[in-house]
Amino acid sequence: MPVTFGAVGDIISVCHLVKGLVDALDKARGSKAEYLSAVQELSILEKVLFEIACIIEEHGDGATPELQSLCETAKQAFTRCEALVDAFLQRTRRYQGTLTETAKPEVLHEATMKLRWRLAEKEALKKFRVEVAGISESLQMLLGAANITETKVKLEEADQRYQAANSIQRAQLKDVLDRIENVNESIKTGNVMLYKIADALKMDWLRQLGSELKLLLYRSVAVNFATYQAVRRQQTPLPSHVEHGLIDEPFILEDAIGRKAPVHLQFITSWEAFDSILEIRFCGRQGHQKVIHKQYELQDGRTAGSLSWNTQIIGNMPY
Repeated sequence: MPVTFGAVGDIISVCHLVKGLVDALDKARGSKAEYLSAVQELSILEKVLFEIACIIEEHGDGATPELQSLCETAKQAFTRCEALVDAFLQRTRRYQGTLTETAKPEVLHEATMKLRWRLAEKEALKKFRVEVAGISESLQMLLGAANITETKVKLEEADQRYQAANSIQRAQLKDVLDRIENVNESIKTGNVMLYKIADALKMDWLRQLGSELKLLLYRSVAVNFATYQAVRRQQTPLPSHVEHGLIDEPFILEDAIGRKAPVHLQFITSWEAFDSILEIRFCGRQGHQKVIHKQYELQDGRTAGSLSWNTQIIGNMPY
């Protein structure tokens, strides 16, 4: 079920509002001591909102129930956040003339406003921090549930593919065994007939002919079975929890800001897919524009040398 509301735009607008309040508190005289906790809560909220924006933008076309619930809750939280932050920002602006370092109000008026700020707004600030922390925690819990469900779905899909492949292999092996059993039955039937004829005619050469025919048939069956085993060994190993093919072994990608992540080649079929993953990982981070314009290069972690884009690593995908 797709996410139909403009979630990313809503998140970005609320984040700008949060950033504006943080800037206002930082500019206030003494705010770094009195409002450090409030600024930290707002920073956590801003980070959670950006993470939700990235996951919605990545999975918006095929949302899971958990992601849909995250979006609905986030939609309500955005409205609540906007109201809270805007109200507190307006409350802060009333005292801007006495809290900023550049303002020069009258001494009595300045002292009165500062006293009013410390007494009247203390409880409001405490309530504001509690509400912001509650919203951040609820969004973090829903975000974690959405990530866990997405991982579980991917594991279940991989297990289903593995079970289907195993079923096909078992059916093929059973068919081969049935054919071998039929051949053995035919050989036994032929031997019985030959023995009866030999007993009737009392001819030793006919007995010997039956033994040679039996040996020839056994060799033919052995050759067929060896051929089947050779073909099986040439096939690409199927993914399982016990053994993995080369394509299932991920390589570790370390980006320019030190983050490491495994990259599975079975999901990377083109450079466009690889570029899309890099753009998502750098969403909202330093270097995002360089990734979009492909202003980067790849290096081998063992030799620290640049890798050529024409080198092939698997299949027909150029490195």
